[in-house]
Amino acid sequence: MIHGGALWERGRPPEVKDFSVNLNPLGTPAFLEELIEEAVKRGVHKFYPDDYSSLKQVIAEVYGVDPGLVGVFNGATEAIRLLGKGFSVPEPNFVEYPRSSIYLAEEVGDSFRFPIRGEKVIISNPNNPTGAEASFNEVLSALQLGKEVVVDESFADIGLVKSFAKYVEEFPNLLVISTFTKSLSVPGLRIGFTLGAKSRELEVKAIPWRVNSIAYYVFSNVDPKEVRRFFAESRRKVEELLAIYSSKKLPGKAYRSRAPFFLWRTPCTSRDVVRYLLGKGYLVRDASNFIGLDSHYIRVALKDGFEDVIQFVLNLCENYQRVLKGSFKVLYR
Repeated sequence: MIHGGALWERGRPPEVKDFSVNLNPLGTPAFLEELIEEAVKRGVHKFYPDDYSSLKQVIAEVYGVDPGLVGVFNGATEAIRLLGKGFSVPEPNFVEYPRSSIYLAEEVGDSFRFPIRGEKVIISNPNNPTGAEASFNEVLSALQLGKEVVVDESFADIGLVKSFAKYVEEFPNLLVISTFTKSLSVPGLRIGFTLGAKSRELEVKAIPWRVNSIAYYVFSNVDPKEVRRFFAESRRKVEELLAIYSSKKLPGKAYRSRAPFFLWRTPCTSRDVVRYLLGKGYLVRDASNFIGLDSHYIRVALKDGFEDVIQFVLNLCENYQRVLKGSFKVLYR
């Protein structure tokens, strides 16, 4: 797989402690689970969704923008795939972005800097997989110069970054892409959205009924104030976890993060780390397929229990030479 996430087994999700996908460390909020149950009890799956106007109104209230600037999609990835051609992408970055050209980010100490180059650019804020925050001044400068900038903020609601959402009314050349998948920990519901003048153009290209009736019901009936409160609570939790992570001195190179995950270049190969952790019942993201990263990078989601993942990796790397000589059986028990 090119993405994180454990494979289902015989149509059921596997029992593994999954740190390869970056969801809200607080999990799915109770108010959302109640709405999901309510949607099923009311049989909304028996009806087609309408024009999504109610959903757009809620999203607009959450982010403080005009509902006319909101587009809704079957996850952020659908919106990304409708962007078209001609974009430059600084690497490493999310693998689904359409790329006409690429350039490498600048590694500065224990972080990355993602400059804006070209007339049409896609960036992520915070960046996936490095956890770095986009340069606020550089993005605004590019917008003022008339450059088209797409900012993927799939992790911004629960990350320690400054969002660009409030600037979509000022700059028609800015498009923010986001999702409730990560921030509300509901990847199975597939709900993504765009904020910006280009939203309508993307929706015209999209298929009808792209957000199913259950997801439509749930997110059309959620209280925007409750969502914002939950995001604030989630950011406090992420900040707490990042403080724990930052206090650790890890071998190899562990990168500073402003996201609910971190990037680590371990002394072991990422393939061996993934294999070893699976034997322990854990899954992390092999980050070696991100452009610009080599075969030693892993990405780890931040949530309770991530310290166990770190300890297992430390144990593996301490015994790495023995492992390379064929002693996996000893370590996998």
